[in-house]
Amino acid sequence: MATTWDKRDSGRADYASARKLLEEVLEARRRLLGEEHPDTLTATAHLASTLKAQGDWAGARKLQEQVLEARRRLLGEEHPDTLAVTNDLAGTLHEQGDLAGARKLEELVLSTRRCLLGEEHPDTLSAMSNLAATTGAQGDRAGARKLQEQVLEARRHLLGEEHPDTLAGTNNLAGTLYAQGDLAGARKSQEQALEASRRLLGEEHPVTLRAMNNLAATLYTRGDLAGARKLQELVLSTRRPLLGEEHPDTLWAMSNLAGTLYAQGDLAGSRKLQEQALEARRRLLGEEHPDTLSAKNNLARMKPKTLRHWLELLFGQKQ
Repeated sequence: MATTWDKRDSGRADYASARKLLEEVLEARRRLLGEEHPDTLTATAHLASTLKAQGDWAGARKLQEQVLEARRRLLGEEHPDTLAVTNDLAGTLHEQGDLAGARKLEELVLSTRRCLLGEEHPDTLSAMSNLAATTGAQGDRAGARKLQEQVLEARRHLLGEEHPDTLAGTNNLAGTLYAQGDLAGARKSQEQALEASRRLLGEEHPVTLRAMNNLAATLYTRGDLAGARKLQELVLSTRRPLLGEEHPDTLWAMSNLAGTLYAQGDLAGSRKLQEQALEARRRLLGEEHPDTLSAKNNLARMKPKTLRHWLELLFGQKQ
C-alpha cells in the first residue's frame, strides 16, 4: 500500500470509518430517542446505504426493511421518505437477484411519483430508469428500451447532453441496444458517453467506469478482444482499490476480464480470475444466487487442472 495519501486507496477506509461512526450514531439514537424516532430512522437508512456501498446486501436489506415498515406506518405510502427507502430496498433486492420483488417495489414507486410529481420530475425519471434496469434483467428488452428512451429524451431536454444523469441514461439505453443485437448503435452511444464522462467526471467516476465496461462488452462481441481487454483491465484496476476485492462491482469486472482472457487463449489468467470470483460469491451470496451460478458456469467452461480440482471448485468441497 502506498505510504502517501491517495484517493484511490482511501475509498474502502472511508466506507469502513463511515460505517463505524454511523453504527455509533444509530446505537445512541436508539437508546435516547427510540426505534421509530425520525432521527433514528434516518440514521438507520444512512447506515444501510453504507452497507450497500461495501457490498453487504443482506445487512442493508435488513435495515431497509425495518425503516420501510416504520415509515409506512408513521408517514404513509406516498410520503417522500417512504418512497425513498422503498426505492433503496428495491435496488438491494435487485442486487440480491430477487428481480420480481424489486420490480414490484419499483412499479409502486414509479406510479406514485408520476401521480405526485409528474412525468419529467427527476425523481420520476430515476424511478423509471430503475424499473427499466429490472425489466431488462428479467428479459423484457423491448419494455426496458421504451422506458430508457423516455428517460433519455426527458433528461436531454431538461439537463442537456452532458449532464451526468443524461450520460447515465445514454449508457443504460446503449446496454439495451447491445442486448437487442444493435451493436453499431450501442457502440456509437457508448463511445460518446465514455468520451464525455472522462472529460467531465474523470476516469474513476462510477458513470465513467460503467461506460468503459459497457463499451468493452460491445467491442468483445464485435471481435475486438484487445480493445475490450484494455478497457476491462482499467476498470478492474480502478475498482479494486476503490471498492475492495470482494465488492460486487469488482467481482463483475473480474469475471468480464476473465471472459476476454479466455477468448484470447490465456486460460491460466482466466482461470485464476474466475476462481477468485467464484470463491468470493459463494461466501458472500450463497450457492444458489444467480451471480454464483454464473461464476460456476464460467469456470465449468475451463479445462480443469485435474478432475478433482474442478469438482472442488464447482461444488466447494473435497471429492
